[in-house]
Amino acid sequence: MRRKLSLCYLTPLTFLLALFTIPATGQDLENGQQLFQTLCARCHGMLGEGGEGPSLTRPNLIHAPDDDALVSLIVGGIPGTGMPGSRQLRGEDGPDVAAYVRSLGELPPEEMPGDPLAGAEVYRSVGNCASCHILNGEGNGIGPELSNVGQRRNAAYLRRSVTNPRADQPKLVDRFRGSLNAFMTVRVVSEYGTYEGMRINEDAFTVQMRDLAGEIYSFEKGDLLSYEKALGHSLMPGYNSVLNETQIDNVVSYLMSLK
Repeated sequence: MRRKLSLCYLTPLTFLLALFTIPATGQDLENGQQLFQTLCARCHGMLGEGGEGPSLTRPNLIHAPDDDALVSLIVGGIPGTGMPGSRQLRGEDGPDVAAYVRSLGELPPEEMPGDPLAGAEVYRSVGNCASCHILNGEGNGIGPELSNVGQRRNAAYLRRSVTNPRADQPKLVDRFRGSLNAFMTVRVVSEYGTYEGMRINEDAFTVQMRDLAGEIYSFEKGDLLSYEKALGHSLMPGYNSVLNETQIDNVVSYLMSLK
């Protein structure tokens, strides 16, 4: 039996959201909120503001053009990304979570901390960000692509990524191996020298990596003198020692504008 939604027990935020969504969807927003906070908030934030996962406080979601697609995404996840499925959901739980996620799109957009136009100039000049990131088809694909990063990340996450890149490294979810570091740094020592770069692929016998110059290497593990996975390390430098606070605010605002 479906539980009736009692507005007396909702948080103030959920009460306001309920005014928008309950008549239109007929779903149990309270149940959706509770499930969201249990299953989704660790990555998407308690209010859907984003973090390791993308922000959900917008009306249009890239991978969920309609409610059926959103329910399917919540239950099944997105293969090859950091979005796992929640297959433990039963009955109306999936639609309830979807209704709550849709309600987050009614929240006002996050304010930018600085000037995005000035941030674009910092990105191109002193930041030299294109040396590692692709933006609208230009740059090097050593780090994450930034073409629509403003749709996926909130200001706090972007600031951490700029000032302390190792704090929040993007993850992939493999069906058999669980959560994986999508941009793992590896160090290889062979008879030809020492190499450090971003792991591209790895199996039981070989490993492929790309260094900061964009060169791609493939190694037979059996031929290596040593092989190290530098967990928690990032090839990206922390820009808090390169940029001042105003420049950081501007770069974060520019990244937020990329949608």
